[in-house]
Amino acid sequence: MKLATMTAMAVGLLVAPIQGVAEGRLVPEINFLTWPSTKYQHYYETSAYLAESWRKLGLDIKLDPQPFPAPMLGMWFTDHKFDVVMSVLSGSSARFEPDFYSNNQFKTENSRPGGMNVGSFSSPEVDALGARQMRTYDLDDRREVIYELQEVLYDQQPEALVAYVVNTTAYNTENVKIEGYESTPEGLRSIWNLLKVEPLNEDKIVRLGWTIDQDSWNPLSFKTLEDLGRLGLVYDRLVVVGPSGKPEMWAAESLDAINETTFEVTLRDDLTFNDGVALTPEDVKFTFNYLKENNAVYFQQYLENLANITVDGQKIRFELSTPSAPFVAAALGQIPILPKHIWSNILEETGLEKPQDYRNTKIVGSGAYNLKYWKEGREIYFERNQDHFKAPKADLLMIQFGSAEILSSSLTKGDIDITLQPLVPTVIEEFKALDQLELVQAESNGYMSARYNLNTELFSHKAVRQALSHAIPFEAIIEEVLGGDAAPTPSSIVPSNAYWSNPELEVPDYNLDKARKILTEAGFTWDAENRLHFPD
Repeated sequence: MKLATMTAMAVGLLVAPIQGVAEGRLVPEINFLTWPSTKYQHYYETSAYLAESWRKLGLDIKLDPQPFPAPMLGMWFTDHKFDVVMSVLSGSSARFEPDFYSNNQFKTENSRPGGMNVGSFSSPEVDALGARQMRTYDLDDRREVIYELQEVLYDQQPEALVAYVVNTTAYNTENVKIEGYESTPEGLRSIWNLLKVEPLNEDKIVRLGWTIDQDSWNPLSFKTLEDLGRLGLVYDRLVVVGPSGKPEMWAAESLDAINETTFEVTLRDDLTFNDGVALTPEDVKFTFNYLKENNAVYFQQYLENLANITVDGQKIRFELSTPSAPFVAAALGQIPILPKHIWSNILEETGLEKPQDYRNTKIVGSGAYNLKYWKEGREIYFERNQDHFKAPKADLLMIQFGSAEILSSSLTKGDIDITLQPLVPTVIEEFKALDQLELVQAESNGYMSARYNLNTELFSHKAVRQALSHAIPFEAIIEEVLGGDAAPTPSSIVPSNAYWSNPELEVPDYNLDKARKILTEAGFTWDAENRLHFPD
């Protein structure tokens, strides 16, 4: 027998659970909130692969697929009704800003309902580092703090990091053309590309396929990046993060940093809402104050230190109570400018108790598109605003499909022109052989993970989270589920975000013996049926 084989056997004997001597309480069944297999097969299968691996460690896993967006989003972000959730965070150019995937997701105060810290993770060290990087404007100095923050999260393992993906979408070159495609994490969904899509037919309509409907049109209450993206079509923003990852002027003509807590924007003078009323600096001031006062879910953390806004002609000055490095990209670059003459009177005109309840389906905006209609669960029609300074080339008809498979079939038959939904890996090779289809790949800065609920007894144990980091069959998931269009990541700031991702961190190896050893050393035991028990 070879020495290497003997050594491997010896290690296995040392760390294998000793069955039948369990003394602590049995670890209860784990509820794993996940996506429905019909619409999101590869997300569901990823959670199934994780569950299968974790069962080998003696855990009793129950997969709980729920319809998306409702009720899954509520269970995930508001009620935290899960032990583990299959988290899939979409990438975007704005999210190159490192705060979103680090401090934003894991600081203690963001564990409130609707916050991004859905697992209720809490660490004084993470909170301190998160606050420190917010105050640091020098890029190199801030990167060192972001690196350190990633190292603490790597030790704490608040989630089981699976992979960041390469999303493949496609369009039919017989129906549309895109001149000057911009490479962004959103791919064809990016506003920089949607504006350029030009139909080759006479009706000037581009048909887009997606499986995700709008959950909310209300800027106060929406939660998802998909919702924000479509709001960004009908509302203008002061700046928009461009393909390079740097903010580019949009409704703002210029942007100046007066000091580390003061920014001054000069607004364009040619902006008009689609009801004919001019957009003025007063609308900008109203929007930021209104969203802050009403605790807008998506923007709350970036507005909490906004101390004052003043207007002088076309100039708007934003004064912060403390420095905020993410403020430009995350607040100025994402917040939709609302019409004061509409939103200031909503409660009086509708009789609603709070503005979050307003459906806002007859949108008054100044964006590159107008929302012509929304047939919930079926279609969204965006009519191009030909007078906009970024006038699109076509109307957009977004058609909702029940599954990615049906959507893919519709693309090949010519029923739709573009798929915004990433193609399932099983059809990519087939689509490459079709002359009429142009495939587009976008390396995401988002990622997939299993997020733990640290309010549960099991996942409050750091050793359990560390052990499970070695029980992630990422190679099998990447090859067998994701078709090879993905890569593992040791950090929530993934390697595709090269400037901010810590290169010193290594992906934990898939090693169930190592996982068992960590659990054993923490006092966990197994019974005769290989079920995991808490330390006595």
